[in-house]
Amino acid sequence: MNLNGIDLEKLRLINGECIIELHALTEDEIDFNGGKLKLVNKVKNYISEVDENYVFDLVNGIKKSRYKDENLLKEYNRIVAESQREADADKENIQDKQAVRRGKIVKIAEAELNNAGWDYDCEFDGVVGDEVWFDATFTREMITEGEGGCIIDGKVYLMISKRSIYAAKRGDEMISLNGYILGKVLGNERKVGSIHILDNDIQRVEVVVPPVRLPRYQQPEVWTNTEVKKGDVVCVRNMFATKLDPTLAKTTYYVRFQPRVIMAYER
Repeated sequence: MNLNGIDLEKLRLINGECIIELHALTEDEIDFNGGKLKLVNKVKNYISEVDENYVFDLVNGIKKSRYKDENLLKEYNRIVAESQREADADKENIQDKQAVRRGKIVKIAEAELNNAGWDYDCEFDGVVGDEVWFDATFTREMITEGEGGCIIDGKVYLMISKRSIYAAKRGDEMISLNGYILGKVLGNERKVGSIHILDNDIQRVEVVVPPVRLPRYQQPEVWTNTEVKKGDVVCVRNMFATKLDPTLAKTTYYVRFQPRVIMAYER
């Protein structure tokens, strides 16, 4: 859905979305050495694989032929096109990695029409004014497709499914949303006798913020919840211990995961 031209004050949300205000689409500033470091995330990089001497000779050859040598022109255009493709790819990768994952809730859906393909449900405890962390897919769609949001007076607004919002900060308190657990990654080194074992597939995580509510799954015979409390150490596969904010801005070092993916917990 494109929000351009829509009066956000009059917009009523009835299918489980929130409108989130972002400071930008990509993280462009980080705290560094007591000050602010400005990131360049839209630059088109040069291609180091291109031999500069070869290009120089190629251009000279084209000039000497008074731009009539078709083979030289084709070769030059080929190099330029290849360089541009790789530069554009680099630009997109930088924007993808730096896509903003946090913002402020400005409007919450009044109702939900259907389950929209999600395999779980959970009461949503976010409120207007919360700073929240969400799935970066929505930001990337706005960056690449111009869909799902709008820019008004320099502020970015995105429409985001409530179930794609994982955590909130209300004042100084971090709050779990949608049944997610917020945790701190620990080391994976284990000692068995005099042997140290490093397990690269399993991540140990200390629970920092347990979920206020537990999710309800569409297939309860497949998924079950493990209840945890603050300070517990649990084991999940690396793929499930997802950083809330992996950008260089690092607004938080917490990871998030659902209680259904816990494999074990330490006593």
